[in-house]
Amino acid sequence: MIITDIIKIGDPQILLYEGKYYCYATNCDHFSTGFSVWVSEDLENWSDEIPCFNAIEYWGKSHFWAPEVVYHNGKFVMHYTAKSRELDSLRLGVAVSDSPTGPFVDVHNRPMFDLGYATIDGSVLRCEEGNFFYYSRDCCENIIDGIKTSQLYCVRMNDDLTEVVGEHVLVSTPTEEFEKKSLAMKVPHLWNEGPCVIKLGDKYVMNYSANCYATNDYAICVSSADSPMGPFVKSVNNPVLSCREDLFGSGHNAFFATKDGELYTSFHIQTNPREPSGDRRTVIGKVTFGERNGQIYQTIE
Repeated sequence: MIITDIIKIGDPQILLYEGKYYCYATNCDHFSTGFSVWVSEDLENWSDEIPCFNAIEYWGKSHFWAPEVVYHNGKFVMHYTAKSRELDSLRLGVAVSDSPTGPFVDVHNRPMFDLGYATIDGSVLRCEEGNFFYYSRDCCENIIDGIKTSQLYCVRMNDDLTEVVGEHVLVSTPTEEFEKKSLAMKVPHLWNEGPCVIKLGDKYVMNYSANCYATNDYAICVSSADSPMGPFVKSVNNPVLSCREDLFGSGHNAFFATKDGELYTSFHIQTNPREPSGDRRTVIGKVTFGERNGQIYQTIE
């Protein structure tokens, strides 16, 4: 694994474009004004951060989280989370640029959609069946049986990835014992968040994160389905990546292909595991999948 010097971030995502890697991430300051990007040619040596989207100029006022950028139809398309100035609630937006380093411009100057509750952590899947958007219904406005709970949904997207169309389908909710460590918090929570999905053969494989992001219990998990909208079945080898000697709070990952065409992922860990917080560090690892008894197994190394 590559443990980078990109710190004070969260939710890193890497895009390969014309021989260079671009890392986008959450700024750990909830009251930052937008997003930056870091650039590398080898995944080990990264530039200083480059501001790429001054999102506060648009509909969001704070909490700029989880940017994901794809190159699509000649444009760089960023989906991101922000707290709406008008609604005082988290929503998902979309911005575009002609360059991977920006400047990005919000397409609508409003949330991409509004279901009347907080939504975060958008991620795109493009495949033969169409364009699909995965996101988390955030726990801050989702109470189930008295517990603040984050759940994952999927909805179809239009051709230019700027609007969602059709039904929003629940694809993942916290159910497993390893996902329940945050029930011990002062205010109990349950989390399935940070989705990313790829198609492998005839299977759709989802990584997601469980437990509280600002603890050492945050963990990457895997599930799989026969359809982009599920039902997704969680693997018995979960969590894929949680605490080990040098990695604490591993979570919110995003797949990408290297220059050699190998499947890798970026994710964050706690910068200081003795005092876990929103200050996290970008880590990069090679992804390997296997199957045993109909179950998807995953390693990151």
